[in-house]
Amino acid sequence: MTESTVTDRSCFWASVQQELDALPLAFERTKQAPLLKGIDCFTISFQSLSNETIYGHLLLPEQAADCPIVIDFLGYMNHVQEPFQFAHWLLIGCGCLVIDNRGQGGRTQDQVPYETTQHEAPFGRGILKKEDFYMKRLVADSLRTLEVLQQIPEIDPQRIILRGGSQGGGIALLVNALTNVPIFATFADVPSHSNLVHRIEQKTGSYQVIQEYIEQFPETRETIYQVMSYFDLKYFAHRITGPVYTSVGSADPICPMEDFFVSYKKIPGPKELRIYLNKGHGGGEAKQIRREMQQITKLLKGNECR
Repeated sequence: MTESTVTDRSCFWASVQQELDALPLAFERTKQAPLLKGIDCFTISFQSLSNETIYGHLLLPEQAADCPIVIDFLGYMNHVQEPFQFAHWLLIGCGCLVIDNRGQGGRTQDQVPYETTQHEAPFGRGILKKEDFYMKRLVADSLRTLEVLQQIPEIDPQRIILRGGSQGGGIALLVNALTNVPIFATFADVPSHSNLVHRIEQKTGSYQVIQEYIEQFPETRETIYQVMSYFDLKYFAHRITGPVYTSVGSADPICPMEDFFVSYKKIPGPKELRIYLNKGHGGGEAKQIRREMQQITKLLKGNECR
């Protein structure tokens, strides 16, 4: 397989950022009825690639000022049902920004047709060309959230925390690697998007649909593998700035820990990995969320997190 080079990948993502820069952000926020005592809740929207409107929620402590904020990236085919799903970040003094991933069941659509492949499953869309692949749109939307933060005066731009589980965990790490915005800390639980050729071949998680396409059209294998190299965390992990806190389930069949290890070992800065033995894709579940809350609290107090 002929893989993309470091220069190729850097140029590609620089061109994606240029596409974003050429689009008006068109950010809007609308205050909603009180959610819980002491919490202000807003619906938000902004524009991203293909002029798609991205929808989400912003939660802030009442009368917030210089507030740290968690961008919580959602897992595959999850969407915001109720904003209070994310109120636990407010309990530790953080705001929270969360968006619906385009075309994954929430308000955010994926309306512009793909040039190469169409598929009901998002990860089967546009897989024959890097400029066309669904992941380009997904990652670009997530990078755009950092521009949104510049429009929110209540938050502290020096304390941006990226967080996600599964698909969202991989996105949090990719965003860290691809942005020039300083990131205070990154948390990735059972993260996806690592070691993608192996993920495809083993038909794990959302990448199963790609192997099914290859089996039907075997002549596309090398082209698809080349495309995937532009979205594989293992080629970007060296650009991640820490501190980084990750967790995996040792028996995870969806995002196998062995595939994440390939990327994890390339993360250069302070990092921590917690393995939940004999646990599947749920990993540590609520225990892991509590652990992340404790780690963030310590970080915000300026203490080393162990």
